[in-house]
Amino acid sequence: MKMEPREQTSNMEELDYTQEDVESRPEMSHDDDAEKSFLLREDYEHPRRSASPRRSHIVLALITIFNLILFLASISILSISKTKSISDQDLWRATSYYSPVFDLFTIPKQTLTVNGTLWDTHPPSIWRASGPAADSAWASIGSNVPPITISAAQVRLLGKNPLTAVKAPVDGPDSYMAGVDVFHQLHCLDKLRREIEGATTPENATLHRAHISHCVDVLAQALKCSASVDLVTFNWVEGHRMPQPDFNGKKVCRDFDGLRTWTIENGFEVDDWFEELKKPPEGVVVLEGESGGEGRAW
Repeated sequence: MKMEPREQTSNMEELDYTQEDVESRPEMSHDDDAEKSFLLREDYEHPRRSASPRRSHIVLALITIFNLILFLASISILSISKTKSISDQDLWRATSYYSPVFDLFTIPKQTLTVNGTLWDTHPPSIWRASGPAADSAWASIGSNVPPITISAAQVRLLGKNPLTAVKAPVDGPDSYMAGVDVFHQLHCLDKLRREIEGATTPENATLHRAHISHCVDVLAQALKCSASVDLVTFNWVEGHRMPQPDFNGKKVCRDFDGLRTWTIENGFEVDDWFEELKKPPEGVVVLEGESGGEGRAW
């Protein structure tokens, strides 16, 4: 029975709390109304700020078209790259340093069989012979092939300086003297051939020895540079107890005769010019070098 007043008091506290809560509502409702008004305004304005469905479709269509164009362009480029063939001239360029000859003459490719026999053939090869006919043949593929002319821009592409390069006496002021290297190499081989045969009578022994050493060195460098990986097989040969190498292999070659003909047709004769030269012309850059003799170095 004593608990009833407590319950009554508790109920009164709850009622009092509720009353206080009710009395505070007018102030809170004013803030709530302002917040609700703001939220309603946000909900109303938001759709107008968002992109319309039609605009979204247009953007998506443009992106799709752009990707399609890129895809078709990639397919076209890939197709062209696959169908474009690589020429022999491209391969010559890829295995050489810069040379304007590739821009002026298309060098044919040949597949040849090397004459690698130990003993001479029948009829004998002129390149194994000695005497005036052999000397003339060797000169025709080496010393007697004239130089060509190149421009100052081409001199620079060779990594050289036009200020120190010798100007040619033909083809105008932008003309410089240049020799095709293979003919110098063959001149050097001819020099060694004559030395082996004892056909040389040098006036300057020191210069002659330097020339011979130079030729051995540059030919060794050229062979190492090309570094042929063509293979040599071996045969059993009657009268020999050991396997004998068969050097008669096939080689893919540049058309040497065609290159020689082109060089002769586009070169200029220097013999008369050299005969007239007593010293370098006035005003040219003269480099310091070793003394030891005069004369043609190829």
